[in-house]
Amino acid sequence: MKPNYFELSFILVIGAMQPMIEMSAGPVMATYYNIFAIVIVLAYVLLRIKQSKGNSMKAWGFRLDTLSQSILPYAVFVLIAALVLYGYGIFRANTPLPLSFWYVLGMYPVWGLSQQFVLQNFVAKNLTALAPSLVMRSLLTGGIFACAHIPSLELVIATFIAGCVFTYLHAKYKNIFTLGIAHGILGGLVFYLVLGQDQWEILKGYL
Repeated sequence: MKPNYFELSFILVIGAMQPMIEMSAGPVMATYYNIFAIVIVLAYVLLRIKQSKGNSMKAWGFRLDTLSQSILPYAVFVLIAALVLYGYGIFRANTPLPLSFWYVLGMYPVWGLSQQFVLQNFVAKNLTALAPSLVMRSLLTGGIFACAHIPSLELVIATFIAGCVFTYLHAKYKNIFTLGIAHGILGGLVFYLVLGQDQWEILKGYL
């Protein structure tokens, strides 16, 4: 597939704006920006679906034929990462996990799928010509994903590692469902164990 550099630039600009807004205007404005960005990206995705007459869905990873074979590698990574995160949570006195964590865990994979859909299909795929090596492309995509989580050093480290592994696995198995679930589980754990944030309470604050 020929790289779409307009698409790549479009996503990189949107992603770069998030940390800039958070550092200059604060997390509340960054949240509102994220909502705006989601609407813009969703509109673009719908346009792409219309242009391809629905033929992009399988290429984007919305498929069931690779679902079973992708479960084990994602499960192994999630288990290892979860143990590391929980150990860090104990060190930071962010354990045990509250009941609200399970509410967030039920919802966060949807956000995880959305993020990874954009990262893998609009960033990683469009880097193929610039970085034909899968390892190099995984590192580059992980770096881009990490930059979107500045200024938190903890998030930058966590998202770099996850971005590299997820990009590598997605290129191998091309299934967005298992990827979204894996991202959702680890993302929820990071909020509570690493950042010490109760996302359920934060969400209720916006309602």
